[in-house]
Amino acid sequence: MGRFCLVLLTLLFLASCQGEPLATNPAVEVRKEGDRYVLYRHGSPYFIKGAAGDAYLDKIAQYGGNSIRTWNTREAGRILDEAAQYGLTVTLGLEVGNEWWGDDFSYWDGDAVDEKIEELRKVVEQYKDHPALLMWGVGNEVHLFGGNQIMVLRTIDRIAKMIKETDPNHPVMTAVPLGPNFKRRGLMRLLCPNVDVLGVNGFKRLPLLQEEIRDTFGWNKAYLLSEWGPVGPWESPTTDWGAPIEESSSRKAQLMSYYWDVTTRDTTHFVGGYAFYWGNKYERTYSFYSLFSPEGYETESVQVLQQIWLGIEHQNYNQHLRVDSLHINSTIANSNLYLRSKSVNIAYIFIHAPVDHHLEYCWEIRPEGLDNFKPGEFNTVLDYLVEEQNGPSVRFVAPEREGGYRLIVWVFDGLQYVATHNVPFYVIVP
Repeated sequence: MGRFCLVLLTLLFLASCQGEPLATNPAVEVRKEGDRYVLYRHGSPYFIKGAAGDAYLDKIAQYGGNSIRTWNTREAGRILDEAAQYGLTVTLGLEVGNEWWGDDFSYWDGDAVDEKIEELRKVVEQYKDHPALLMWGVGNEVHLFGGNQIMVLRTIDRIAKMIKETDPNHPVMTAVPLGPNFKRRGLMRLLCPNVDVLGVNGFKRLPLLQEEIRDTFGWNKAYLLSEWGPVGPWESPTTDWGAPIEESSSRKAQLMSYYWDVTTRDTTHFVGGYAFYWGNKYERTYSFYSLFSPEGYETESVQVLQQIWLGIEHQNYNQHLRVDSLHINSTIANSNLYLRSKSVNIAYIFIHAPVDHHLEYCWEIRPEGLDNFKPGEFNTVLDYLVEEQNGPSVRFVAPEREGGYRLIVWVFDGLQYVATHNVPFYVIVP
């Protein structure tokens, strides 16, 4: 083991000393200045204050953001043009394979890899001169769940090398999750010398990031947060039946503020980040990551981002809705909750809101989602179970069929803000 570590350390040192051909005055580049890595755009330092997603670009610009990240090139032309219209830049994603490793791309197939590289070369040639382009994002967590990691990393580096040959004016990034083995990313530094910036998809483990980047076997180069946000479903505490317990929108806002504060203490390697998810999407629920409601109302986390991006406290922040707690049958709903089939129950949400705001409450009961990315039965709203809604309280009947469900409440202020909370429960049949 000791000999292996010595060999790996030597290889990492040699890799760090390798010179790379640089473009003359590239439009965007990462420079090492002493012990600091700095991202430059058109000759000036450029710190990324971004959002992951392509919705509401006008609000990103209005709220002080400067960049967005995509995961693929679908509608890339429109997105780049719209970003340029609002003075935003784009980290443009180049899709290599599906998020679950090997589902749609065989990294061990040399012909398939060559074909993919040539396919992506055409994309790079098409968009490399767009004024809104900031950098290229090669894949997203493509190495997850098995396979030969070395083959995957070598493929990523081959793609990065092709990009540098085709477009020497923009850096290359690849995104990895901030998982338990993150501090072992030194192998990536060795096998991917053409990757300029490491993208980190980080959530609950963000307070550990700075230390793990600097681990002996760590990345130890420039990095950004390619996705960052509150605690994810896989990191959350779960019920006895496996349902993740989601934080309220207000608790998520607190976590967003804390995680950004902790991460930005790194003044030598960190070059910015993209808040996840700017828009609304399903990942176990429609609110776990979403910074907006399906109707486009802003959660409290959007106001936190506005403070972060502008560097000042937003004058309307105290006008935002805040969730205190959600109770079912007079009990705070934050752990295992069992209800009898067809029983009548009362739920109540405690909300802090300005006195002059007219609040609208929307209560829903849905079957528990069983897939992180495909809603399935979760899209079925069981409206007939809600007997009476009275503002912050609701009387509902537990479903007849045994299984997991989720009670959800959205609170709208009629202006632009929303607060939300939900609780999983399990129906038992006596």
